[in-house]
Amino acid sequence: MDNKELLKLISLLLQYPEKEIYTMDWQQYIDAIEETEVAKYIIDFGRYYKDNDLSVLQENYVQAFDFNDKMNLYLTYSKLGDEKERGRILAELKEIYKFAGFELVSTELPDYLPLLLEFVSHTDKKIRTDLLQRFRDPIIQMQEILADKKNPYSNLLQGLIIIINSITLKKV
Repeated sequence: MDNKELLKLISLLLQYPEKEIYTMDWQQYIDAIEETEVAKYIIDFGRYYKDNDLSVLQENYVQAFDFNDKMNLYLTYSKLGDEKERGRILAELKEIYKFAGFELVSTELPDYLPLLLEFVSHTDKKIRTDLLQRFRDPIIQMQEILADKKNPYSNLLQGLIIIINSITLKKV
């Protein structure tokens, strides 16, 4: 499984746990991950996903991402809140998506991490590298908060950070 496929998988797993996602055969995706540092984090998260009922996963997701201004999946919100600068960044992201031919059919804002990861898993290397580098710090901040709380989602974000570092460090 290459980085683009891993980004798509992480995007899917970072979404609210719905029955359709919950009942998928995750083992085929886990088996496709090459033995890398990223694999252990995704496998650990997969174990958490597999070992819990859907209602528990949903409750944990809501507790992790929906009740905390510093800890949500909107990459610009924790730093900028509802400031004018955030609106400019959101508009810029929409333009980047549009320029790349990515149609926003979601009601989510363009800085929503699962949406951004879905986008970069389909776009060219330069856009992928630039956007992942641009949002690396808020992702690291989220991962650290989740790790401090021993939240399983910290594993997904740690795997994502490793991918981001490998992609952006290759940038010359």
